[in-house]
Amino acid sequence: MSEPGTEIRHSIFIRAPREQVWKALTTAEGFDGWWGTRGSEIDLRPGGKFTLRWRDWGAEGDFNKDRECLVLEVLPLQRFAYRWGDAPDAMTTVEFDLEAREGGTLLRLREHGFAPTATGLESFGDNSLGWGMVSTLLKFYVEHGHSY
Repeated sequence: MSEPGTEIRHSIFIRAPREQVWKALTTAEGFDGWWGTRGSEIDLRPGGKFTLRWRDWGAEGDFNKDRECLVLEVLPLQRFAYRWGDAPDAMTTVEFDLEAREGGTLLRLREHGFAPTATGLESFGDNSLGWGMVSTLLKFYVEHGHSY
């Protein structure tokens, strides 16, 4: 159960069709293009495994780890949700909702389920900052086709 107020919500307008945003969110190649991962894998179906792989990432390239995620929901071009975390008390659910708008796509992100523990609250703080950064990278990647 989450502490009150420990839910992240973030919205960003991306000047691209939903199909492009969907591909960036739901393919390994797409995720690797904006998230900073390399060699990720995704079984895009509820119950499927989603593995994010970071290699030689960080100031000294010492952040080498995989993060295993569980795909929860897939509604093509509309909604993608998965569960992830580094520890049992840091497991959360991430939801992406896409809405076609004139001139592009409105992407809404919600992350919730932060445990009311020191680890859960630390994750909440870190992820609150992180989603702002990576959603900007996603926007740039989709709009301009650049990988990082």
